[in-house]
Amino acid sequence: MAEQKFEEQKSKGWVYAGKNSKGEIRFRKYTNQDLEYVKKYLDEKGLAYYVHEKIKLIFIYKDPEPKGQYSARYAYYYTTGMWGSDKRKKHYHSNGIEDFIDRFFTTREENKKYWDEKNKKEKI
Repeated sequence: MAEQKFEEQKSKGWVYAGKNSKGEIRFRKYTNQDLEYVKKYLDEKGLAYYVHEKIKLIFIYKDPEPKGQYSARYAYYYTTGMWGSDKRKKHYHSNGIEDFIDRFFTTREENKKYWDEKNKKEKI
């Protein structure tokens, strides 16, 4: 097999991160954002969050005032921009906290509005 260079991924900020259990090559992209920057951004947006510094994880809640630690939330890894539901079974990638909030974050009210409109269209 010929040598693999992967120069295209390196130029876009992707770094080789090993192989998965199927032997497929994995890449990782770092955001270069520290915890203080992310916390400041979330405070400016008025979002509630809970920090796990040891694993570089922030739970960002869908409600501005969550009723408990396990209220509806997103799991966001601030060093890589990876995010998912609070179950953390499947992860997606964002290019930083701003990208995550702008493109993927939805509140409970936004989710309810979306499903109400979708159900209304299906009944017609």
